[in-house]
Amino acid sequence: MKAPGGDQDEKFLFYRGVSSAAMPIAARLTSEGKLLVQNLGTDEIPGVMLIESRGGKLGYRVAGSVRDQALVDPPPLTAAADSMLKDLESILIARGLYVDEARAMIATWRNSWFEEGSRLLYILPAQAVNATLPLAVSPAPANTVRVFVGRLELVTPATERAVEQAFAAHDQPALDKYRRFLEPILHAMIANAHADPARTQELRDYLNSVYAYACRSPWAGQR
Repeated sequence: MKAPGGDQDEKFLFYRGVSSAAMPIAARLTSEGKLLVQNLGTDEIPGVMLIESRGGKLGYRVAGSVRDQALVDPPPLTAAADSMLKDLESILIARGLYVDEARAMIATWRNSWFEEGSRLLYILPAQAVNATLPLAVSPAPANTVRVFVGRLELVTPATERAVEQAFAAHDQPALDKYRRFLEPILHAMIANAHADPARTQELRDYLNSVYAYACRSPWAGQR
């Protein structure tokens, strides 16, 4: 590719962006505290990993592929980071990435994927990737491998408790751990508390304080 410093070659290509396309997956917590993962599409979701990061402790479960739906137990927060990274690496390699590619991909988004909270990482089916983002390369390569990792943020009871405790204690560093997800977390909590007017108002006050902080912050509006 052409660059100000001259021609450059790049072996790996990673990119991310915002899309309005419907994703082929949904997840919700059951009354038993398990995560119900549902495949909304017609193609099998080839890989799913549930990750929880809480106060410096980690937990995860690899749910494998999902044809229709799967129930995933909440993970104990006893996992080692190296073990989790190795299992995620294996998922990416199984989809066609080379080892170096898988490791580079994880390194690129490690801080985002493993930040505070609970989330579901999943591999998008190749058919969904090609339908949403068609790719044409000229001259045509001998082989093209595209591995897209989706992220579904989960508002669990543990997240709700942590956020409420942080607001009650005016613990800004704890709130900052949730960063851009703090606003949608509060919206979800407000929706769940609709039958309790006092709690709803308290959560709305928290939400207003988030808006006020964002307006004062020197990095407001930055990504």
